[in-house]
Amino acid sequence: MTTAQAKVLTRQARNKPLTPEGNEEAKELYRKAIDEEDINYLPAYAELSYAWCRDLENDWGPRQTALEQAERRALEAVELSKDENKGWHKFFMGHWYLGIFRWHQGKFTESFQEYATARELVESKPDSEWYVKNLADLDADMAEALIYHGDPKRAVQLVLDAMDRNKDHAYWYHWIKARGDYHLGRYQDAIDEIGKIVPQEKQPNDVRLILAASKAQLATTEADVGKAEKMLSEAKAIMEEFSKIEPNWTLAKSAAYEYGSATERDHWITGLDKAGLKHSVNDNP
Repeated sequence: MTTAQAKVLTRQARNKPLTPEGNEEAKELYRKAIDEEDINYLPAYAELSYAWCRDLENDWGPRQTALEQAERRALEAVELSKDENKGWHKFFMGHWYLGIFRWHQGKFTESFQEYATARELVESKPDSEWYVKNLADLDADMAEALIYHGDPKRAVQLVLDAMDRNKDHAYWYHWIKARGDYHLGRYQDAIDEIGKIVPQEKQPNDVRLILAASKAQLATTEADVGKAEKMLSEAKAIMEEFSKIEPNWTLAKSAAYEYGSATERDHWITGLDKAGLKHSVNDNP
């Protein structure tokens, strides 16, 4: 049993593709890191919690199981961070990932409290070599919760500030900013932001939802009929590509996400509907 091998397995899990199969493989690697290598390896608990949240996000399995497992693993990570003898005392990831889970429950106030606690823990160690990256990642991730809560303006600013601090940021910063841009009605900005995720092969299928919805919304504001028809056609073609990969995803599933703002939910669903997202799994893509 070694911490070094647990770290290797966790890194391998983190790099699995964002697909049902990839997520199952990731969960198995996280479990191996914990059960076979280092039962106190906090990052594996935290990231295993998020893998279960991905099941919630994508309807990849029984919802109740995902809720129970995501909460269980995040709470285990928090407990490890409170123990002075396990090597992870005051480490921030447990509270961060518990914050992620809480907004997936629709408990936004509790979620933001966990993010704040995580931030305090990061700030308590300013000499850490990961200080800048950890703060930036934490803020950029909280931006997603803010979008669902109903504050896309603050969310976009948070991501921009995080990008400024962490120049070598991950691709998902652009993903979250694009979603925020959409909710602010900055549809072309959302499209342009997705284009910054390079290489294109790195773009998960979900970005097609942002692209399609943004193009569909732009089409409705375009005065030139020919241009509007072309934009809408492009939006529907993008949505068809999305549905080929996720044939069971529907408007109802998108609407089932937890929101703190009915206005933001309706804005998102309207764009997806205009772009041609299925109402039923039996609809043709």
